[in-house]
Amino acid sequence: MRDPYNVLGISRDATLDEIKRAFRTRAKELHPDANPDDENAAERFKDASAAYEILTDPEKRAHYMRGDWDPWRDGDWGGAGGRSDDIVFDKEFGPGDREADLFGDIAGNRRGRGGTSMIIQGENMAEDLTVTFIEAAVGVRRRIELMTGPAIKLNVPPGIADGEVLRVPGYGFPGLGGAPPGDLNITVAVTPHEVLSRDTFDVRMDLEIAVDRLRDGDRIRVPTIGGEMAVEIPAGAEPGQVLRLRGMGIRDRVSGGRGDQYVRLVPADGSPVADSANP
Repeated sequence: MRDPYNVLGISRDATLDEIKRAFRTRAKELHPDANPDDENAAERFKDASAAYEILTDPEKRAHYMRGDWDPWRDGDWGGAGGRSDDIVFDKEFGPGDREADLFGDIAGNRRGRGGTSMIIQGENMAEDLTVTFIEAAVGVRRRIELMTGPAIKLNVPPGIADGEVLRVPGYGFPGLGGAPPGDLNITVAVTPHEVLSRDTFDVRMDLEIAVDRLRDGDRIRVPTIGGEMAVEIPAGAEPGQVLRLRGMGIRDRVSGGRGDQYVRLVPADGSPVADSANP
């Protein structure tokens, strides 16, 4: 698995702006048009582009850092920028197989009355799923065992909100007499993060920092939904000042846009912070 930092020639403390500058430099150096006699230039340019996408996309960055997705090997998937409606990606037990095995006796008894067959739509099934704040923000794959016995693997789309319900058609209780099964409705609960919080599609946090580091400026690593990232604290920063990490928020599955992350600087000595400084 290639290291995107090595591909772009940057350190792991690189800020978002430094990542972008490094990619622009690499792109000019490696573009096939600038290297007509180098048959490997196109592949190196492709690797640089993939590295840039990983490090600037919170979803892809998070999955890569966790080691559960390799863009060079696996390509894209729903939890890292794929279709939000691609919910079930692996079915361990098909919905059409369950009626005879699990409810055959009931169905047979009902059909036996008077020799007629009853056609009854299957009932919906409800399940609960708990995910972390980061998993909800960037997407996650989960295996869910249903109360009827089978299990499914679920692609929880990025940006899922606390209390949101994922509907999986045809995975509820089976119907009788040839009627279709009901749906599976999964209510998602999101556990809070110790530092980050969600504001629609933006992410917010307070960063405690020593007063002298505010005065002199510093570089510090902060948590994001894609993992830790270096941030430049400008010299002369004021208590309550907010730093903006563009594009490092949560993706809107409808518009495809992405929010930002806002880092509010809070003096570690407990000095008061004016709320008016917070956008």
